[in-house]
Amino acid sequence: MMDDLQQAYAAYQSALVNLRSPREPKLWYGIGILYDRYGSLEHAEEAFSQVMQMQPDFEKANEIYFRLGIIYKQQQKYGQSLECFKYIVNSPPPPLTEEDIWFQIGHVHEQQKDYDSAKAAYQRVLERDPSHAKVLQQLGWLHHQQSSSFQSQERAIEFLEKSVAADQGDAQSWYLLGRCYMSQQKYPKAYEAYQQAVYRDGRNPTFWCSIGVLYYQINQYRDALDAYSRAIRLNPFISEVWYDLGTLYESCNNQISDALDAYQRAAELDPQNPHIKARLQLLRNGGANGGQPPSAPQPADVHPQAYQ
Repeated sequence: MMDDLQQAYAAYQSALVNLRSPREPKLWYGIGILYDRYGSLEHAEEAFSQVMQMQPDFEKANEIYFRLGIIYKQQQKYGQSLECFKYIVNSPPPPLTEEDIWFQIGHVHEQQKDYDSAKAAYQRVLERDPSHAKVLQQLGWLHHQQSSSFQSQERAIEFLEKSVAADQGDAQSWYLLGRCYMSQQKYPKAYEAYQQAVYRDGRNPTFWCSIGVLYYQINQYRDALDAYSRAIRLNPFISEVWYDLGTLYESCNNQISDALDAYQRAAELDPQNPHIKARLQLLRNGGANGGQPPSAPQPADVHPQAYQ
């Protein structure tokens, strides 16, 4: 696949050099697609913008607006992203539907932490497609979060169970269901949901971190260590896992030296986190003064979308 991209890139470069007039919309459209595939968002945005300046009625204009909407969302330019999606919501580029665009609008509002607007957009999708698995998943997570005005674990679980029923193969819905059960301290149900998640996606480090937190809460420390270790093997750059490993070492035989190493690694990965800084300072001061540090803090779970 990368070889094909390299050949396409070379062909477009040759066209730019050899064409008498490189101001050809289709050429810049192709360049935009190529940069988008490469993940070079700024160059893709520039190329797509060139197309719309050259030919506002370009035949694939609505597809370009959709792609720009996604690019702006990834760049956290949420206002521009919403403008693009709202411009095409009534005439989405095939094979996309209006529901697909409303889903994107809802997701942008969610990134903005405008949860009421996100909920309203997702509800518009459900009015037309009550079994839309991804929208049900997003609504479940919205209702789970403490920061939303309509927070309700019961409603969150209801949405997520519908999502699982609509798409049994989506590991994320099972995982989020487990997170809801964890917040209710229904550990057997949480364990069952997490097992369903890892059965479908066993290489997701976020899932293993949360399983470690579950084992910690029910005092199965060796199993917690195994789960955290697996998460670290899959992705050694998740600060929450290292922090949780530190809390585990503190709780298990008071292994302060190992806990300090784990907290230090967490601090390197997330240097602005005040909780990690405070715990490191507390343990270091305790060791220097010969005193006994306070009991270990509770482990921190990972945001579900932080490391996707």
